[in-house]
Amino acid sequence: MTAPSVPRIRARRPKVRSGCATCKSRRIKCDEGRPVCARCKKSKLPCKYVAPEPKQGQGKSQYGASDSGDAAGGAQLTPRVHLHEFEGHEVFYFDLFRNVVVSNLCQNGYKNFWYRTVLRESLRDECVRDCVLGTGALCRAMMDQVHRLKQPGTKSLWMVPTDSLNAINTRYHQDALQFYTKAISKFRRRMLQESSSITPRTILIMSLLLIVFEAMQGNTETIDRLMHSTISALDSSMSSMTFGTRLPPNLDDEGIREADYFFARLSGFNSLLSPFYPGILRNKAYQRTWLCKDATPSYDQNTQETEQSFERYTTYFLLWCFRTVQTRLFDSPMDFARFNEEQALALAHSRIWCEFLHTKVEEEKDTDQRRTWKIMLVEAKMFSIFAQYRHDLEESEALWDSQLPVCREVVALAESALEDGSPLVSSLPPLLEDKLQPMLRSLTNKCRHYETRTRALALCQKLSGPWFENKAIVVGMRILVELEERHRDASGLIPYRSRLKWSVSSWNEDRTELRMVLVGVITGQRRELTIRKDEDIDALIANISKLSI
Repeated sequence: MTAPSVPRIRARRPKVRSGCATCKSRRIKCDEGRPVCARCKKSKLPCKYVAPEPKQGQGKSQYGASDSGDAAGGAQLTPRVHLHEFEGHEVFYFDLFRNVVVSNLCQNGYKNFWYRTVLRESLRDECVRDCVLGTGALCRAMMDQVHRLKQPGTKSLWMVPTDSLNAINTRYHQDALQFYTKAISKFRRRMLQESSSITPRTILIMSLLLIVFEAMQGNTETIDRLMHSTISALDSSMSSMTFGTRLPPNLDDEGIREADYFFARLSGFNSLLSPFYPGILRNKAYQRTWLCKDATPSYDQNTQETEQSFERYTTYFLLWCFRTVQTRLFDSPMDFARFNEEQALALAHSRIWCEFLHTKVEEEKDTDQRRTWKIMLVEAKMFSIFAQYRHDLEESEALWDSQLPVCREVVALAESALEDGSPLVSSLPPLLEDKLQPMLRSLTNKCRHYETRTRALALCQKLSGPWFENKAIVVGMRILVELEERHRDASGLIPYRSRLKWSVSSWNEDRTELRMVLVGVITGQRRELTIRKDEDIDALIANISKLSI
């Protein structure tokens, strides 16, 4: 999904809504012949005309949004989709998306985007509408699989899309793919025809919806391509972490701001911490400002303002880490003066946030808000380690060894935040959790203290839900931990030359096997192994020394 540079096309003509009801339901053009139109006559279908609805007040959509253009400069909106246009199973799929999918995603935050921006846009934009309906249909198709996977005694390490599909579920899958294919086809045509007038807002909304659809099925290769192409398409629009004048000033500012941060965090964390997303890190895509000096807390801020400031701080910080890692990956010249200045700022911000959030945790009386402060403190403490980045690989390993007290604090905080009653584990864990999961994965991979990293891994397991990628990563990290344990020496340390990183992963065609590529952190030596979905992981761990890698 790319954005070729073509001239802005003229505004679309309004959609003709005076055809017969049958042609409308089939979404085909009607010649409006009476008493029977040509298409109904040819297809031998009943032909009925419905009296046009009285016009509503100008300038308001069904959700109260103004009918302002989708882009500054007056480009017209794509014809809106009204609730009465949902037919049959479409109503069911829309309700599933709104009540199940969106509710799950909002456990991770970004409520303005999912509840307000996306749902309203689904009633205005046919591409978004089809994507929403396809995701709702996919949600229904997966319900039985999710239920089975949660049952005690389930042996499968992860779901496989074709597991025990009955005729009804097959129908839901077919509907999901049909809506999804229509959404992609329409969006591609718009990108080809209107690339200069399609706004970053539209690209961002569609891209995140496509990512959700693929993530529900564990299609990590497709997500990797989607993320990279989205970054490329947004290009300069994201250079300052704001959409600036390219957005109407009063249209979904908060929802789109949330989407911007969410996409940046999701793509950044995936590229740095997940072996399933090599494309983003290996392509010089991000061209953003790396750190900001105003993303610090104030006791004068209310809770919402503090959370927004923290989100801004962590997102910028993540992009700084991304840029720094890419510099080493591409062996690019390093401006050490600038790096030292940025690192000093990162360290200062980390200390400020850790102190501030520690106070908030101690003083907060509300249980839910205290849990939120704890999760934020987990992030802040982990970023305080990331801020001490070392260019030398052995120095970096030594740094993590020295941060064991912080790692223990992080795990204890995360355990407290996920204790009984936490919505993150009491219901279905959110599909794209971008706060605790990345921190716990990083700690599991980099902290070599066995008890601490296995406690972190257990929390990753609690947060994994039924989602393909999450469950596969938990299995892979457990293998990595046990492989490293074989080399722990008499002093209690794992030698640097025996430490591993999970570099690349891939599925076989039917997703029943996971291929892992492990690389020596210092030596660069590659090791490969394959795990089957029905593998007895405990037996595999018990016989870890027999693995052929």
